[in-house]
Amino acid sequence: MSRTYYLFYLVLILFLLLQSCKKEEQFCNCDLTNPIINIDSLKIGNKILIIGIDGFRSDAMTEDITPFIYNLINRNNYNNFSHLTEEDTYSGPNWSSILTGVHFNKHNVTDNSFEGSRFDLFPNVFHYIEQNLNPINTVSIVNWTPINQEVLSVNVDYNPDNSINDSMVFRSTMNILKENNPLKGDVIFIHFDELDAAGHNFGFSPNIPEYKETLKTLDTYVDSLISTIDNKRDNGENWMCILISDHGGDGTGHGDYSNPKIRETMFIAEHPLINFNENHQSNQTDIAPTILKFLGISSQIFDCKTDGNSIIKEN
Repeated sequence: MSRTYYLFYLVLILFLLLQSCKKEEQFCNCDLTNPIINIDSLKIGNKILIIGIDGFRSDAMTEDITPFIYNLINRNNYNNFSHLTEEDTYSGPNWSSILTGVHFNKHNVTDNSFEGSRFDLFPNVFHYIEQNLNPINTVSIVNWTPINQEVLSVNVDYNPDNSINDSMVFRSTMNILKENNPLKGDVIFIHFDELDAAGHNFGFSPNIPEYKETLKTLDTYVDSLISTIDNKRDNGENWMCILISDHGGDGTGHGDYSNPKIRETMFIAEHPLINFNENHQSNQTDIAPTILKFLGISSQIFDCKTDGNSIIKEN
């Protein structure tokens, strides 16, 4: 091949690369940063339980319906009952944003089909957790199987993708917390879906008996789970608990972002000693950076890509 042709093809390749970077400008810029994952030695051993409750309307969190969750805010915590969903209020975009720390215009999940998702460019938070050099057992137990099948399939140590109900999600999580069965979990994400189903079938409202009773049951699950975490804290383990939802609801749907009963939901982060940024207006992309900050895991690539902010105050 002549030198002229060689130079031509070299210029062509460089041109195509530059064009690709223009399309994925943030990805290209972030990809040039230091890929090393660092961990704060003082935070090795920190553990976290993330409880996802699908379709949780904030005004349904009352002392009558959810006595445990209602009183959880009396502990040292961050709480926001006007926590903002994604503008695209489907479950798929919101759980994707919660787990990746980027908005739906980046991860490209726009409905519950997950078609066109860009998790290769914007991976989930467990991707960064599993890359650190210290062994951390990660778990995801969900009722709504697309979360494990589409978002978390390759980055979690234990993530069954078979369909199970909320009671089985609860029992499986308790087995891990109390019996280390089938493994000892350090970072645990769980997802309850029956409240969302009650909303779609009967109505998203604290005045709807089926919605109300489902939420009462979930409150007992949360009570048992966090009480178990409290026992672990008494035995010297350092746990944070997070409660988060993907959206609220009104009538039997949740498709209208202009409706505050839909776009505003709940987010609680609880830890006995942490200083939280109480003045922060949280959104779905804040959960992933909060998880990483508590675990002491830092990644320049994640920091470059994320749209969110940790709600843990700087020391």
